[in-house]
Amino acid sequence: MNSQIFLKIRAWGGVSLFAGIIIAISLTFLIPLPNLRGPQVIAFLASYLIAAAAYLIAVFRLDRDNLSISIIWGFAILFRLVFLFTEQSLSDDVYRFIWDGNLLRQGINPYAQAVNSPLLDSYENPLRALVNHNWMASPYLPAAQLIFLSVNGLIPESVFSFQLASVFLDLLIGWLVFDSLKRLSIPLVGVLIYLWNPLIISEFANGAHVVDAWMVLLVILAFWLMIQTLNFPRRENLFNFGVILAMAAATLTKGLPALLVPIFLKRWRWKWSLLYLGIIFGTLSAFAIGAGWGIIGPLNGVGVFGAMRIFMSWWNFNSSIYHWLEVGLSGYRTPGAVPIEAVGQEPILIARLLTSSVIILVSLLTGWWAWRMDSPQRANYLTRTLTLIRLSIIPIGAYLLFTHTVHPWYVVFILPFLPFLLPRGDEVSQIKRFIWPWLYLSIAVALSYLTYFDPNDLREYDIVRLLEYIPVFILLIWAGWPWIHQGFIFIFDRGMRWERIKRR
Repeated sequence: MNSQIFLKIRAWGGVSLFAGIIIAISLTFLIPLPNLRGPQVIAFLASYLIAAAAYLIAVFRLDRDNLSISIIWGFAILFRLVFLFTEQSLSDDVYRFIWDGNLLRQGINPYAQAVNSPLLDSYENPLRALVNHNWMASPYLPAAQLIFLSVNGLIPESVFSFQLASVFLDLLIGWLVFDSLKRLSIPLVGVLIYLWNPLIISEFANGAHVVDAWMVLLVILAFWLMIQTLNFPRRENLFNFGVILAMAAATLTKGLPALLVPIFLKRWRWKWSLLYLGIIFGTLSAFAIGAGWGIIGPLNGVGVFGAMRIFMSWWNFNSSIYHWLEVGLSGYRTPGAVPIEAVGQEPILIARLLTSSVIILVSLLTGWWAWRMDSPQRANYLTRTLTLIRLSIIPIGAYLLFTHTVHPWYVVFILPFLPFLLPRGDEVSQIKRFIWPWLYLSIAVALSYLTYFDPNDLREYDIVRLLEYIPVFILLIWAGWPWIHQGFIFIFDRGMRWERIKRR
């Protein structure tokens, strides 16, 4: 009897099935909490880390347990339903989404005035006082505004509606990843890496980060359309236009997807690249009318790029390499941002210039690598497309490690790409080792919520930064060791050859 029960459990998924149950139970403990910030952040992190441990076990056993696709999706939906019953509190960005959406519904340009401007007093609503950084206009680009307008149009001034919209987009991302895995002959169970990730679940179902969900969906959609092109060769131009439109909209949502554009350039060539730039410039120009560009002048947060200028110039939270560089250049030891009033502008600007330059350089070098690899002489179309998807992880990863601000929801961008690192068919690839550094970061980044333990004393902790990032660097070295080792062997062999030539 016991052996039959054991065999049945094993047939349903074994250890991974229990992992799913543990994730669901641990998340359920969050429902009674009045808030997931403040002193309750400890309870949140305890449940979150238990769920994360179970999740990592499930990922580790992907090729061992017979977990069905229906069970993976069933648990994924259950996890999100549980989080929808928790009090929305991980982020207050949603109040900005609602405010911008309300302005757009009434024909007001959200870039023209700061939230607290007296000129907007006639549009007062109860949520206006909850908008963060109300001394500046909207920091969100036009394609994000489209989502704000759409959700507000369906259910005005509703936080829950943004949670639902985020979950809806999130599950669409999961489906696109799933369908792409199927068409690329990658094990379908790999979709669990995305669907069961606790960060994805918490930041979309509770945090309501619809901007990031929309941005990620558009980028994954662009790659999905590239895969579909093979099945409809006569409609190649139509699918290319879809790819351009999706990437332009993604860039117009948050800007970050622009780092992936060099990967597409060989396929786009000049015609499609110019169309991409034209869509972006035309859309931004439409919103700049009446609000200005906000590129020059005082840092008052007004204009299309006014708030973004402030973000690029002074924002600083939970960074790794940037923080250590800023502290090293200024000589001012602090667990948080180096205060400009204490050290002046120079070390901060140098740190930002250096790290930004590295991010851009990595993006360009990845584009050069993609250009070389995306050749019909090297592989067939699907294999080359898979290579482009995998290469996308490099600039996104560089951004997360070198940028000056890393909120937990920023890390979600890299997660839909990780299932594509699994071996394809008979492929024996050690590249799947690179899944683990980013999975670790997706778990550890939640520790940054300890900043909000005391709402009256928001601060960062050195120990949190070390726990977040040092293991990531160690895991990256471990993941890359086969290639590093080969490089050492190559250099050693070249050195030995040179020595023999000199002796002759």
